[in-house]
Amino acid sequence: MADKNARKSQRRSGRDAGGALAIRTGGGLASIFDDFMRPFEEFMEPLFPPSMRSIVSDLNRREPNFDIQDRGDKFVVTAELPGFGKDDVEVRVNPNSLELTAEKKTDEERKEADGSQSRKSYSYFHRYVTLPEAVMTEKVEGTMKNGVLELKLPKNEGRKLEEKARRVDLK
Repeated sequence: MADKNARKSQRRSGRDAGGALAIRTGGGLASIFDDFMRPFEEFMEPLFPPSMRSIVSDLNRREPNFDIQDRGDKFVVTAELPGFGKDDVEVRVNPNSLELTAEKKTDEERKEADGSQSRKSYSYFHRYVTLPEAVMTEKVEGTMKNGVLELKLPKNEGRKLEEKARRVDLK
């Protein structure tokens, strides 16, 4: 307990155990934010057992950038999906909505003379968007290049709308 209090005191004073001023390198804005959040994290740490921490950290996941632009005669949707290829992404479009799902599973196993190593990862993204105006589903085009998905959704020109969802093939 005394050791923990000594560490807290050192952090607050900015001095190391020998009394010398501790100098931090690097950092920038992220470091300042970390310094600001540290007392709160230390206060909350005893309240959450280790099994709960993983659940809380999952809530802090980053969502990919997703943008919809109205360009007059069409909507242009851009989604940054790093690590996903066009085969990992499924786009479904209705006249008034867009559904985007990206899923990637990897399972690597490497065997060496001194043993084996296994790695598994799973990434998933899902977004459902209601469009502000009806689009012509049969004319929707999509491309996936370097982890960036771009969809062009032409607006309806007064034609009868096809109500059925359509899967968009990505180029």
